[in-house]
Amino acid sequence: MSTSTSARRVVEPAGGPPRVRLPEHWLRALLAGGEAAVLSWLLVAVPAIATYVATASAPELGSAGWLEAARVGTAAWLLGHGASFTLAELTIAVIPLGVTLVSAGLLAASVRRARLGSWATGAFAAAGYLVLTTAFVAFAAMPGAGRALLGAAVVTLAGLALGLRGVPAPGWWTRGKARLPAWVSDAVGLGWRIALAHLALAAVATVWMVVTGLGEIREVHDQLGPDAVSGVVLVLAQLLVLPNVVLWVAAYLLGPGFAVGADTVFSPSGIEAGPVPLVPVLAALPDPEGLLGQLPVLGLTGVLAGLVAGVWMLRRLRRRGVLSMLGAAGGGALLAALVLAGLSAAAAGGVVPGRMATLGADWQATGVAMAWQGGLGAGVVIVLGHPITASGVRRLRAAFGVWWEQVTGTRAEKSEG
Repeated sequence: MSTSTSARRVVEPAGGPPRVRLPEHWLRALLAGGEAAVLSWLLVAVPAIATYVATASAPELGSAGWLEAARVGTAAWLLGHGASFTLAELTIAVIPLGVTLVSAGLLAASVRRARLGSWATGAFAAAGYLVLTTAFVAFAAMPGAGRALLGAAVVTLAGLALGLRGVPAPGWWTRGKARLPAWVSDAVGLGWRIALAHLALAAVATVWMVVTGLGEIREVHDQLGPDAVSGVVLVLAQLLVLPNVVLWVAAYLLGPGFAVGADTVFSPSGIEAGPVPLVPVLAALPDPEGLLGQLPVLGLTGVLAGLVAGVWMLRRLRRRGVLSMLGAAGGGALLAALVLAGLSAAAAGGVVPGRMATLGADWQATGVAMAWQGGLGAGVVIVLGHPITASGVRRLRAAFGVWWEQVTGTRAEKSEG
């Protein structure tokens, strides 16, 4: 007697709904996004609560409590994501870009630590961050706080782009990138190099300005007379707005300059300074009678940034044709202009009503200056370093040599006769 066995098969009904499968490690990604939001929030909220604890006995606080202190800290965190809020009779609409950078950096670090393997999984990290941002908006309960959701979306994109470096891009992105002509990718590479070089120069100038103005900064700090806790909070607050100052200096080095209050101008061609807020770091701004306000040539620093970027990209662009080379140079200058204009707009703002309604640089003038200066510097290097230019120079030199020999030979014959 023989028996035969057959493997069991599970037959699914035809036409059934497809199963929705979540990407691997989606829960880990969700927690990573929430972790980054909470950590960056604590960075701002804890100093606010500490300040409340240190001054809890002050009569000016009235009935303010821990909840109000945490709400103020939350509003400051949302301010770093593009929100605006009203405190007493003042409406504050200045983005402390330090909060923005720290938030994006913490998200990138959390994503890397979670070891997410795809952009689909990374979307859950973005969702976790946005869910916590929505909760903070509801907790702050202030008009204008909802705009932080748009800023949080930008922060998540930047954080994921940094945290998922090395992870294969989605297929649609790879296919679309492969269809682009070579000069477009060259323009992108040149554009971010011009912007990065100029921002690096602005950062160096800002550090130099702060170091040389430490005496004035210390004097203003002492005038405020903060206690130990308030002093630490004051220093941290200035660090969070220091990226804004770097971008103001970047506009200064392009010529348009910036304003710190109504009817004020800080530019290489002239400085018109009025009363500025009692913020210690602002004491290091250029003096109206100093040399920095009488050197218009400083407003051409963007040309130097273009030269650096041109040398950086020269090896790649030497292999391109004339039209591709010119397209890359023009596109790179345009992209650098858009980057500087966007960053300048983000670093500007104001506190209304009052003189401080105008803070920062004119983003349009800054973008135009970056376009022509960066394009000029990069274009000179790229055109002069291209093989076609070198070949033309050699031919011109050879033709000039032949002409010179003919001229000198004719003169020699005349002198012999």
